Amino acid sequence: MSRRLLVALAGALAVAFFFRNQLGNGFTLLLGDRHDAVIELAILEHWANVLRGLSPWNLTDYFHPVPGTLGYNDGYLLFGLLHAGFRGLGADPFLSGELVNASTRAIGFAATYALARRALGLAPGWAVLAAVLFTISNNLFIRGSHAQLFSIGFVPVLALLIHGMLRSLIDGRRAALLGWGAGLALGFAACLLTGFYMAWYLAFFCAAALPAWLLVAGRPARRRLGAAARAQALPLLAIALLAVVAELPFLSLYLPKAAETGMHPWADVLRHVPGPLDTFHVGERNYLWGWLVRLANETFRPGFPAWSERMTGLPPLLLLVFAAALAWLWRGGGEQPPARVALLRALALATLVTWALTLQVGGITPWSLVYRVLPGAKAARVVARYQIFLTLPVVLLAVTLLAAEARRLPRAALALLCALLLAEQANAYAPLFLDRTEEAGRLAAIPPAPAECRAFYVSAARTGSRFGEAVADPYNHNTEAMLIAAVLHLPTINGISTFNPPFWPAAIPEDPAYLPQIRAYAAHWGVVGLCGLDLRRFTWSPPLD
Repeated sequence: MSRRLLVALAGALAVAFFFRNQLGNGFTLLLGDRHDAVIELAILEHWANVLRGLSPWNLTDYFHPVPGTLGYNDGYLLFGLLHAGFRGLGADPFLSGELVNASTRAIGFAATYALARRALGLAPGWAVLAAVLFTISNNLFIRGSHAQLFSIGFVPVLALLIHGMLRSLIDGRRAALLGWGAGLALGFAACLLTGFYMAWYLAFFCAAALPAWLLVAGRPARRRLGAAARAQALPLLAIALLAVVAELPFLSLYLPKAAETGMHPWADVLRHVPGPLDTFHVGERNYLWGWLVRLANETFRPGFPAWSERMTGLPPLLLLVFAAALAWLWRGGGEQPPARVALLRALALATLVTWALTLQVGGITPWSLVYRVLPGAKAARVVARYQIFLTLPVVLLAVTLLAAEARRLPRAALALLCALLLAEQANAYAPLFLDRTEEAGRLAAIPPAPAECRAFYVSAARTGSRFGEAVADPYNHNTEAMLIAAVLHLPTINGISTFNPPFWPAAIPEDPAYLPQIRAYAAHWGVVGLCGLDLRRFTWSPPLD
C-alpha cells in the first residue's frame, strides 16, 4: 500500500508541476488562446450535448446545417467524455477543458508506469522516473496550446493493450487474448476519434516496430510467434473484425471530408517537417538549454522564428542517454533477458527509422514518400509533432539503460544525472493566453435568443485583444460563435476549422462582403430563422428575410 501511495504522490506532483502556472494563477489563465483552444472547447461541449441527448454524435452546432461537421476537425471523443463529467460536477467550460488536459497527463503517468513495470520489468523507482519524465515533457508543455496533442496520454494505454495482447497470444491464453485484443480495437478506434495525430503516429510506429522485432528476435522467437498465431487464428480474426467495425464511425465521418477537402498540400506540410536542429529544439526559454537553442539558430539558421511549430525537440541530456542506450543495446544489452533485449532493440530501431523519415535537410526529406504512400499521412500537417510522440520510447529506452547500469555508477553521479534529466524538462515559456474570467463573463452576458431564431450568425465581433490576438481576422468571431452555439445549443452558420465547408463565409463582419456571403451560405444550405448576434453589445437582431 505504501508503494502505491508513493507512486500516486509522484504522479500528482508531476501533474502539478506541469500545470504549475495554472495552480499559481488560480486557473484564471489557461493553456491555449481565443482561437484553437475555443474551437476545442466547442467540440467538448458538443460531446456533453450528445450525452444529454441533444445532438447527433457527428453533427456539431457550428457550420449549420452541413452534414458530418465533426469531421472538419479532430473529434475529441475521449476528451469530451471527461469534459462531460467535469461539467456535470459544475465546472464552467473553460475550467473543465483544463481539467481534461490534467486528466490526460495523469492517465499518461499511470499508464507509462504500468508499461515500464510490465513490459520492461523496471523496478518501481525507475518506472516512476520514466513516468515523471513522460508527464512533464518539455515539448508538450511548450506546445500545450494545441489541446489535441494531449492525446499522447492515451498512447501508453494502447501500448499496454498491445503488450497484453501479444503476451496472451504467445502464452496461448485465448480468453486473455480476446480481452486485451478487444480493448485494443476499441481503444484505438476511440483514439482515432479523439486526436488523429497521436493515433496515426502509433500505427506508423508499430508498422516499423513489427518488422524490426522480426529482424532482431531470432528464428526461434519468430517460429514461436507464427505457431501461436496459427493456433489462435479464430480469436485473432474476431479481434480484426471488431477493429474494422469499431473504426466504421471514424471512417464514415472522415473519409468524405478527406475527399471533399483533399487534406493538406505538400508545400504546407514541408514547412513543418523538422530539420536536424529541431531534434533538440526545446525552445529558447528552456532553463537549461535555451542558450544552446539560441546559439544553434543564430549560427546555422538566422532569422528562424523562435516559436515555430517545429519547436518540439527533446532535451539534449535525454538524447545523450538515449544514444548511450542504443550503443548498450548494440553491444548486447547487458544482463537483460533475450526476449527483453529483442523488444528493446525493436523499439530502438523503430524509433531511429521513423524519426529519420520525418527529418529534412535543405528541403529534401523521405517524408515526401510517406506523404504519398501511407493512408492518412496527408492529414498530418505538422510533422514535427511526431517528436512529441517519440518522447515515450526515448524515455523508456533511456531509463532502462540507467536501471540496468545503476550498480556500476557512483550513487551521487547517478542522482545528479536523474536530477538533471528532470530539470531539463522545465521551461519558462507557457502558452497561457486564454483568460477564463473574461471568456466566462462574455458567455454569461449572452441573452436568450428570440423565439423566432432557429440559428444565428455573428453580426459584429469583439474589438478587444488582451494578448495581441488578431481581431480583424476570421478566427475572432467564428471561434466565439462556435462555443456560444454549443453552450446555448443554438446552431450557428459560423465556425472555422482546418478545413471549411462549401460556401463558408470567409469575410469578417466589418467587411462589406460579409453579409452577402452570409446570405449566400444561408440560401445554399436552406437556413431559415437566421438571427444576428452582436458580440460587442450582446444583442440579437431579428431573422434575415
